[in-house]
Amino acid sequence: MKIDKSLHDDFATLTLKGEFDTFYCPALMQEVEALLERGVHHLILDMRLVKFINSTALGAVIKAHKRCRAEGGDLVVAQPSPFVRDVMSKVGIDKLITLHDTEADATKAIIKHLNQKELTGTASVDHEKVLISFADDIRNKMIGGKKSLLGQMANVDGYKVQFHWSGTKNGISADAAKQLFFAGGEVDLKFQVRMMKKSFFELSAVVESVEAAGDGIRVTAKFKKISEGDRSALTQFADDMAFLKKQLPGK
Repeated sequence: MKIDKSLHDDFATLTLKGEFDTFYCPALMQEVEALLERGVHHLILDMRLVKFINSTALGAVIKAHKRCRAEGGDLVVAQPSPFVRDVMSKVGIDKLITLHDTEADATKAIIKHLNQKELTGTASVDHEKVLISFADDIRNKMIGGKKSLLGQMANVDGYKVQFHWSGTKNGISADAAKQLFFAGGEVDLKFQVRMMKKSFFELSAVVESVEAAGDGIRVTAKFKKISEGDRSALTQFADDMAFLKKQLPGK
Protein backbone atom coordinates (compact mmCIF):
# COMPACT_ATOMS: atom_id res chain seq x y z
CA MET A 1 0.00 0.00 0.00
CA LYS A 2 1.08 3.58 -0.66
CA ILE A 3 0.11 6.65 1.38
CA ASP A 4 0.02 10.12 -0.22
CA LYS A 5 -0.28 13.14 2.06
CA SER A 6 -1.84 16.53 1.28
CA LEU A 7 -1.61 19.32 3.85
CA HIS A 8 -4.23 22.06 3.97
CA ASP A 9 -4.63 25.04 6.31
CA ASP A 10 -6.11 23.19 9.30
CA PHE A 11 -6.38 19.57 8.19
CA ALA A 12 -4.68 16.90 6.09
CA THR A 13 -5.77 14.27 3.59
CA LEU A 14 -4.15 10.84 3.52
CA THR A 15 -4.86 8.98 0.29
CA LEU A 16 -4.40 5.22 0.67
CA LYS A 17 -3.65 3.11 -2.40
CA GLY A 18 -3.54 -0.67 -2.79
CA GLU A 19 -4.11 -3.41 -0.24
CA PHE A 20 -4.32 -2.27 3.37
CA ASP A 21 -3.31 -5.20 5.54
CA THR A 22 -1.50 -5.79 8.83
CA PHE A 23 1.92 -4.94 7.40
CA TYR A 24 0.93 -1.33 6.64
CA CYS A 25 -0.79 -0.48 9.95
CA PRO A 26 2.41 0.96 11.51
CA ALA A 27 2.91 3.17 8.43
CA LEU A 28 -0.56 4.68 8.80
CA MET A 29 -0.15 5.30 12.52
CA GLN A 30 3.29 6.84 11.94
CA GLU A 31 1.76 9.32 9.49
CA VAL A 32 -1.09 10.11 11.89
CA GLU A 33 1.19 10.63 14.90
CA ALA A 34 3.51 12.88 12.87
CA LEU A 35 0.56 15.06 11.87
CA LEU A 36 -0.75 15.22 15.44
CA GLU A 37 2.67 16.34 16.66
CA ARG A 38 2.54 19.16 14.10
CA GLY A 39 -0.80 20.25 15.52
CA VAL A 40 -2.89 18.82 12.66
CA HIS A 41 -5.78 17.07 14.44
CA HIS A 42 -8.34 16.82 11.61
CA LEU A 43 -7.78 14.12 8.98
CA ILE A 44 -9.49 12.77 5.88
CA LEU A 45 -8.71 9.21 4.83
CA ASP A 46 -9.35 8.95 1.09
CA MET A 47 -9.91 5.22 0.48
CA ARG A 48 -11.21 5.17 -3.09
CA LEU A 49 -8.12 3.25 -4.25
CA VAL A 50 -8.04 0.69 -1.44
CA LYS A 51 -8.70 -2.70 -3.03
CA PHE A 52 -8.57 -4.73 0.20
CA ILE A 53 -8.60 -4.07 3.95
CA ASN A 54 -8.28 -6.66 6.71
CA SER A 55 -9.48 -6.69 10.33
CA THR A 56 -6.18 -5.43 11.75
CA ALA A 57 -6.20 -2.49 9.35
CA LEU A 58 -9.78 -1.69 10.39
CA GLY A 59 -8.52 -1.56 13.96
CA ALA A 60 -5.77 0.86 12.92
CA VAL A 61 -8.35 3.17 11.33
CA ILE A 62 -10.37 3.13 14.55
CA LYS A 63 -7.22 3.82 16.58
CA ALA A 64 -6.34 6.76 14.33
CA HIS A 65 -9.87 8.11 14.73
CA LYS A 66 -9.63 7.90 18.53
CA ARG A 67 -6.22 9.61 18.52
CA CYS A 68 -7.63 12.53 16.53
CA ARG A 69 -10.64 12.77 18.83
CA ALA A 70 -8.39 12.70 21.90
CA GLU A 71 -6.63 15.80 20.55
CA GLY A 72 -9.93 17.59 19.96
CA GLY A 73 -9.99 16.81 16.25
CA ASP A 74 -11.78 14.36 13.98
CA LEU A 75 -11.14 11.74 11.31
CA VAL A 76 -13.52 10.90 8.46
CA VAL A 77 -13.34 8.58 5.45
CA ALA A 78 -13.82 9.91 1.94
CA GLN A 79 -14.77 7.93 -1.16
CA PRO A 80 -14.47 4.43 0.29
CA SER A 81 -14.12 1.79 -2.41
CA PRO A 82 -17.03 -0.68 -2.70
CA PHE A 83 -14.99 -3.28 -0.81
CA VAL A 84 -14.07 -0.87 2.01
CA ARG A 85 -17.63 0.45 2.34
CA ASP A 86 -19.05 -3.07 2.44
CA VAL A 87 -16.61 -4.25 5.12
CA MET A 88 -16.96 -1.14 7.27
CA SER A 89 -20.75 -1.28 7.06
CA LYS A 90 -20.90 -4.96 7.97
CA VAL A 91 -18.61 -4.49 10.96
CA GLY A 92 -20.45 -1.32 12.04
CA ILE A 93 -17.50 1.06 11.73
CA ASP A 94 -19.68 3.45 9.72
CA LYS A 95 -21.57 4.13 12.97
CA LEU A 96 -18.34 5.35 14.60
CA ILE A 97 -16.53 6.97 11.66
CA THR A 98 -18.44 8.98 9.07
CA LEU A 99 -18.10 7.77 5.48
CA HIS A 100 -18.50 10.44 2.78
CA ASP A 101 -19.22 9.68 -0.87
CA THR A 102 -17.03 12.53 -2.14
CA GLU A 103 -13.90 14.35 -1.04
CA ALA A 104 -15.87 17.61 -1.15
CA ASP A 105 -18.39 16.28 1.37
CA ALA A 106 -15.60 15.08 3.65
CA THR A 107 -13.89 18.48 3.45
CA LYS A 108 -17.15 20.28 4.30
CA ALA A 109 -17.61 18.04 7.35
CA ILE A 110 -14.08 18.72 8.59
CA ILE A 111 -14.42 22.49 8.08
CA LYS A 112 -17.78 22.44 9.89
CA HIS A 113 -16.16 20.66 12.84
CA LEU A 114 -13.33 23.20 12.91
CA ASN A 115 -15.78 26.12 12.82
CA GLN A 116 -17.87 24.62 15.61
CA LYS A 117 -14.78 24.32 17.79
CA GLU A 118 -13.93 27.97 17.26
CA LEU A 119 -17.49 29.21 17.80
CA THR A 120 -17.92 27.26 21.03
CA GLY A 121 -14.55 28.34 22.38
CA THR A 122 -13.14 24.81 22.57
CA ALA A 123 -10.25 25.46 20.18
CA SER A 124 -8.18 27.00 22.96
CA VAL A 125 -4.42 27.12 23.03
CA ASP A 126 -4.22 24.19 25.46
CA HIS A 127 -4.94 21.83 22.55
CA GLU A 128 -1.73 22.92 20.80
CA LYS A 129 1.68 21.29 21.05
CA VAL A 130 4.95 23.12 21.57
CA LEU A 131 8.41 22.00 20.44
CA ILE A 132 11.04 22.90 23.03
CA SER A 133 14.77 22.97 22.32
CA PHE A 134 17.91 24.19 24.07
CA ALA A 135 20.94 26.01 22.69
CA ASP A 136 23.46 24.68 25.24
CA ASP A 137 25.20 21.29 25.15
CA ILE A 138 24.66 20.53 28.85
CA ARG A 139 20.88 20.36 28.65
CA ASN A 140 20.99 18.66 25.27
CA LYS A 141 23.04 15.87 26.89
CA MET A 142 20.48 15.67 29.70
CA ILE A 143 17.77 14.81 27.17
CA GLY A 144 19.91 12.25 25.40
CA GLY A 145 20.82 14.40 22.43
CA LYS A 146 17.24 14.78 21.23
CA LYS A 147 16.64 17.70 18.91
CA SER A 148 13.58 18.85 20.85
CA LEU A 149 11.03 17.97 23.51
CA LEU A 150 7.28 17.92 22.97
CA GLY A 151 5.15 19.84 25.45
CA GLN A 152 1.59 21.08 25.59
CA MET A 153 0.57 24.72 25.59
CA ALA A 154 -1.45 26.12 28.51
CA ASN A 155 -1.59 29.92 28.08
CA VAL A 156 0.02 32.55 25.93
CA ASP A 157 -0.13 36.30 25.36
CA GLY A 158 2.13 38.87 23.75
CA TYR A 159 4.69 38.72 26.54
CA LYS A 160 4.66 35.29 28.17
CA VAL A 161 3.92 31.65 27.47
CA GLN A 162 2.98 28.83 29.80
CA PHE A 163 3.34 25.18 28.86
CA HIS A 164 3.24 21.74 30.44
CA TRP A 165 5.89 19.09 29.97
CA SER A 166 5.89 15.54 31.32
CA GLY A 167 9.37 14.30 32.08
CA THR A 168 7.93 11.04 33.40
CA LYS A 169 7.03 9.93 29.86
CA ASN A 170 10.65 10.58 28.88
CA GLY A 171 12.17 8.82 31.89
CA ILE A 172 13.18 12.12 33.53
CA SER A 173 12.35 12.77 37.19
CA ALA A 174 10.60 15.92 38.40
CA ASP A 175 13.83 17.18 39.98
CA ALA A 176 15.77 16.62 36.75
CA ALA A 177 13.01 18.37 34.81
CA LYS A 178 13.41 21.43 37.01
CA GLN A 179 17.10 21.44 36.18
CA LEU A 180 16.24 21.56 32.50
CA PHE A 181 13.88 24.48 32.99
CA PHE A 182 15.66 26.49 35.68
CA ALA A 183 14.70 30.12 36.27
CA GLY A 184 16.69 32.39 33.97
CA GLY A 185 17.42 29.61 31.48
CA GLU A 186 16.68 30.20 27.81
CA VAL A 187 14.43 27.96 25.73
CA ASP A 188 13.61 28.00 22.04
CA LEU A 189 9.92 27.39 21.33
CA LYS A 190 7.94 26.52 18.23
CA PHE A 191 4.17 26.47 18.50
CA GLN A 192 1.00 27.29 16.63
CA VAL A 193 -2.06 29.36 17.50
CA ARG A 194 -4.16 28.52 14.47
CA MET A 195 -6.91 31.02 15.16
CA MET A 196 -4.40 33.86 14.78
CA LYS A 197 -1.70 32.62 12.42
CA LYS A 198 -1.47 29.72 9.97
CA SER A 199 2.29 29.42 10.29
CA PHE A 200 4.26 28.64 13.45
CA PHE A 201 5.56 31.09 16.04
CA GLU A 202 9.28 30.46 16.57
CA LEU A 203 10.43 32.41 19.62
CA SER A 204 13.12 32.37 22.30
CA ALA A 205 12.06 32.82 25.90
CA VAL A 206 13.55 33.03 29.40
CA VAL A 207 12.11 30.77 32.11
CA GLU A 208 10.51 32.71 34.96
CA SER A 209 9.05 29.92 37.08
CA VAL A 210 8.59 26.15 37.23
CA GLU A 211 5.99 24.30 39.31
CA ALA A 212 4.78 20.73 39.65
CA ALA A 213 1.63 19.97 37.64
CA GLY A 214 0.07 16.53 37.34
CA ASP A 215 2.62 14.07 35.97
CA GLY A 216 5.04 16.81 34.98
CA ILE A 217 5.85 20.49 35.33
CA ARG A 218 4.27 23.77 34.28
CA VAL A 219 6.77 26.28 32.92
CA THR A 220 6.16 30.02 32.62
CA ALA A 221 8.58 31.87 30.35
CA LYS A 222 8.88 35.45 29.12
CA PHE A 223 9.62 36.07 25.45
CA LYS A 224 13.18 37.30 25.00
CA LYS A 225 12.67 38.76 21.54
CA ILE A 226 9.44 39.01 19.59
CA SER A 227 8.37 41.02 16.56
CA GLU A 228 5.64 43.62 16.91
CA GLY A 229 3.49 41.59 14.52
CA ASP A 230 3.74 38.42 16.62
CA ARG A 231 3.24 40.34 19.88
CA SER A 232 0.15 42.02 18.47
CA ALA A 233 -1.32 38.72 17.24
CA LEU A 234 -0.75 36.91 20.55
CA THR A 235 -2.06 39.85 22.58
CA GLN A 236 -5.20 39.93 20.43
CA PHE A 237 -5.64 36.19 20.89
CA ALA A 238 -5.39 36.46 24.69
CA ASP A 239 -7.88 39.35 24.75
CA ASP A 240 -10.31 37.47 22.48
CA MET A 241 -10.18 34.32 24.60
CA ALA A 242 -10.72 36.29 27.79
CA PHE A 243 -13.79 37.91 26.22
CA LEU A 244 -15.16 34.56 25.02
CA LYS A 245 -14.78 32.98 28.45
CA LYS A 246 -16.91 35.73 29.92
CA GLN A 247 -19.61 35.47 27.25
CA LEU A 248 -19.99 31.72 26.79
CA PRO A 249 -22.31 29.68 29.09
CA GLY A 250 -20.51 27.77 31.78
CA LYS A 251 -17.29 29.75 31.39
